[in-house]
Amino acid sequence: MTNALTRFLTLLRSFPDLTEEQRAQYIVDPHRRFTRSSPLTFRRTVAFILQLVRKSTAVELHDFFGYLGLAPVTKSAFAQRRRAIRPAFFRDFFHRSAEGFYTCFKHARRWRSRLLIAVDGTGQTLPREGWIGEAFGFHQNQHDNVPSTRILLTYDLLNRIILRADLHTQKSGEIRHAYPNVERFPQDAIYIYDRGYAGYGLPFLHRRHGSDCIIRLPIDMSPEVRDFVRSGEPDRLITVELKDRAYRTLRDLGQQPVWRQPLELRLVRVELSTGEVEVLLTTLMHRRRFHHRRIGELYGLRWGVETGISHLKSFLQLALTSAYTQPGVEQDLWSTFWFYNVQSACLLDRELVKQARTKDRQYSYRINRNVTAGLIKRWLPTLFLDGVRRWRARTKVLLDELVHHLEPYRPRPSRVRIRRIMRSQDRHVYEPNYRSAL
Repeated sequence: MTNALTRFLTLLRSFPDLTEEQRAQYIVDPHRRFTRSSPLTFRRTVAFILQLVRKSTAVELHDFFGYLGLAPVTKSAFAQRRRAIRPAFFRDFFHRSAEGFYTCFKHARRWRSRLLIAVDGTGQTLPREGWIGEAFGFHQNQHDNVPSTRILLTYDLLNRIILRADLHTQKSGEIRHAYPNVERFPQDAIYIYDRGYAGYGLPFLHRRHGSDCIIRLPIDMSPEVRDFVRSGEPDRLITVELKDRAYRTLRDLGQQPVWRQPLELRLVRVELSTGEVEVLLTTLMHRRRFHHRRIGELYGLRWGVETGISHLKSFLQLALTSAYTQPGVEQDLWSTFWFYNVQSACLLDRELVKQARTKDRQYSYRINRNVTAGLIKRWLPTLFLDGVRRWRARTKVLLDELVHHLEPYRPRPSRVRIRRIMRSQDRHVYEPNYRSAL
């Protein structure tokens, strides 16, 4: 176990040690809750929720307290205990996992000293309870109103860390939630967006706050884009004006834009193997340092956020919440994002060991995230509930075990993407060749 991972896990281990001020912030009725002796202490309740309750709660409680050598409590006792913890605790714990990663892992992967970050959204159905829909929103179809939420993820492509997750309703557009986030993002990064974020508002904000972006544009978005596609040029510098929808949206969000402010941007042409042409808009203006082919390669890395979303839904079974109340559902969502970051940190810690073990093999290998999610779930209680020497010893055993579960990258021809309609609880269906490990 490297020093970076030791510092990271120690930071997480100390987060549930609440001060009096934090108790008032995170606990409902803090003068009465978690003050008496009980098998379900605050740390145990937090550890139980963070390990992702995906099976029957009674079975999960039996396994959890079996690890502690105690008789399990009832489902009712756990439900009452979790109601005393505000979802804000798990939200802030998730944020601590993202911030702590970059504080502890000084050798985090970068591209030319910059982070590569993708911003993308996904929908998530929730338990069919009216009060959950009132809290998170509904998705309306021709038959029914289904409780659901939209999740806007800010995702580190090279380190596979979720920097930020914004929950919003289906009725509000993702781009309106992406705008305010730009000033919160690290400046030493390149942000990559797909066609859903096309426009000049985001480049304006990235320029204002000192970061860069790459955005895919529809090829018929504007006269400038259509003329660029017809020209056949690999790239072109253009000057556009901030107006119309981009200006109004920024103004409504309090960003104080200037009407018809000129923006110098760059269009890049990408020709796919199928003959299709894509157009990328970027604030990376230096043609020698950022060659047009390299811009296309960077945009291709954006698929990593799609893979991350797939892992959240398929391997970590995001749709399988352990509660049917608004606070409980929100606790589970933030816990899943937190768990994903912890898993990514553990796998990054083993990267050099994996490379040394597979250097003479035919294919490149990666550590299986599905199997290791199950192993980390069973190790997690030791992080919060065991003494320092014991949790460190067990962590070393876990890390050695992670490297035993490898899978190769096998080259295969491109395939046509087949879209499947996944309804309600089908959102957690596992990928082919993977079985549930939680």
